[in-house]
Amino acid sequence: MKNIVLASPIILPISSNPINESAIAISEGKIIDIGPKDIIKNKYPDYNFVYKGNSIILPGFVNAHTHLELGWIQKKIDNFTSFIKWLEQIIKAKSIGPANDVIENSVKTGIRDLINSGVTTVGEISSYDGLDIPILKNSGLRTALFKELVDSKYENTDSLSFEKNELYEERPFPHAPYSCSPKLLKSAFDNASEKDIPISIHLAESKDEVHFLKKIKNGFEEMIFPMIGKKNFERKTSKSPTEYIASYLKKSTKLSAVHMVQIDEEDINFVNDYDISIILCPRSNVLLNVGKPKLELISNLKRIGLGTDGLSSNHDLNFFNEIRAINTMLIEKGIENNFFLSIYFATLGGARSLFMEDRIGSIEKGKDADLICLNYKKKAHDPYEAVVKSNTENLEFSMVRGNYIFDKSISG
Repeated sequence: MKNIVLASPIILPISSNPINESAIAISEGKIIDIGPKDIIKNKYPDYNFVYKGNSIILPGFVNAHTHLELGWIQKKIDNFTSFIKWLEQIIKAKSIGPANDVIENSVKTGIRDLINSGVTTVGEISSYDGLDIPILKNSGLRTALFKELVDSKYENTDSLSFEKNELYEERPFPHAPYSCSPKLLKSAFDNASEKDIPISIHLAESKDEVHFLKKIKNGFEEMIFPMIGKKNFERKTSKSPTEYIASYLKKSTKLSAVHMVQIDEEDINFVNDYDISIILCPRSNVLLNVGKPKLELISNLKRIGLGTDGLSSNHDLNFFNEIRAINTMLIEKGIENNFFLSIYFATLGGARSLFMEDRIGSIEKGKDADLICLNYKKKAHDPYEAVVKSNTENLEFSMVRGNYIFDKSISG
């Protein structure tokens, strides 16, 4: 691991204002100094000096929620009119299932697409008994791997272990309130809280989920459960999915709630009381006809991240496209600082949504050097706008803990 000084006309720390003609000193994979370019260059004369003109250096993107293993399923999905109709197709496709090498190729292809679009950290949902694990460990990406839990596979989480090292860590992922019994949910959340392991769940995604927890007519009980031979289960009647899950939480629980489309102001009280993070998947939500994020309620929260979801519910894994999608929605809502917020969700907000902000998400002394560099040949009013308008061809390099995982000067 080389000692490096990276310099560019613009650096976006995210946690503070943009700085011009500055440099970042990196040693042993960590940021050790930030300041004016010439001062930092002279202060560390033995470091490899890299200057990127007409470029912006910023924290690497955090794709906080995706299903890389499901890339193969995209071609199996026909037109659908509702979330339940989409889910029926997913269940049918998975029941037949591809060979392991097809799943593994989906993971490899997905990783390539993430890296090519500036992602340095991924929140991956693992549902095929760990086929994705060795591939992710060798990818160079920082990985939060969520082990998917559903009633058909688990009664409790007592026997599960969760590996953790500098770049790879495992966490529990009870799939959703409708696919996990109260017994499994209690076990998963209690276990996570006791071991101080962050946990995540699909939450408040569809109207059918809301109706399921209100115990009124819904597609899960009428169509999905009979389709898979699942017995219905007793659960608490709740006004909302957020209220339902909050009953399983302790103040110490670190919960990342994915989607959170079906929420209101009362739900925000639970979010604040339990410091729940929210991971938005805007393009997936639109594609599945479940609505758009309630940005007017949540845009001022700190633990807000962004995810592409998987190719089972998205057109691609290009993270630049996800950033532009959320930016468009922020503009539609008339929310100020929409360019900054879009990049915040993709970086520091994403790190906070995965409870990893102590290591990544911003350019600060002591944090890991997970960085990307984008050229900005197109004109923009501010640097955040330039990043929002960027795409894969603008990526100059990406690094994780000071190690390059993409370098245009080498790859061409």
